[in-house]
Amino acid sequence: MSPASINLLRAALMASVLVTAGVAPRVVQAAIYRCQAPDGGMVYTDRPCSELGATPSPAGDLPIGQAGQRRRAPPRFGCARNLPELVLRVANAINQQDTNQLAGVYHWAGMSGGQSVAILRRLDAVAHRPLAGIVQVGPQTMPSVDGVVSDEEYYAKRPISQTPVALRIEQSTGDGISPSNTVFGLQRHFGCWWIRG
Repeated sequence: MSPASINLLRAALMASVLVTAGVAPRVVQAAIYRCQAPDGGMVYTDRPCSELGATPSPAGDLPIGQAGQRRRAPPRFGCARNLPELVLRVANAINQQDTNQLAGVYHWAGMSGGQSVAILRRLDAVAHRPLAGIVQVGPQTMPSVDGVVSDEEYYAKRPISQTPVALRIEQSTGDGISPSNTVFGLQRHFGCWWIRG
């Protein structure tokens, strides 16, 4: 090869490296805060609680993880014995983009092979999107019939804390702008909390 062709090859290689570096995804640093919403539910978000009109829960103003940052996860042995631990494990799995860790908190009991492949693909997609927040979803209250206010609605002076039935994972898509929400049901099995659905 002539020196001119070697220089041309080097220039092409440098240009491709620079172009690749310019379009490579960047790690977004976002703290996750644990807040108590006005209705009494727990909200996990990337914004301080005060911006949502919520109050910090104990240690809620302290971030529970940083997106893209390796954070020590709870021990992998055992299972999530309570909802905050389950939420922390889900957040850690997503922040670490670890599909296996997310699959470790999924309730697989009674699952066929075909179903498990589809669910694993879904978990992989969730694990690889940036996490914005995790919201505990409570059971729906019965709507009023024909516009008549029910006794429950009339006498409800303050929110009643109810056990959540699902977790809503709030994320953004690959473009970093479009929102993406995934809802997983909650399953209590043998004293442990799992996501399902």
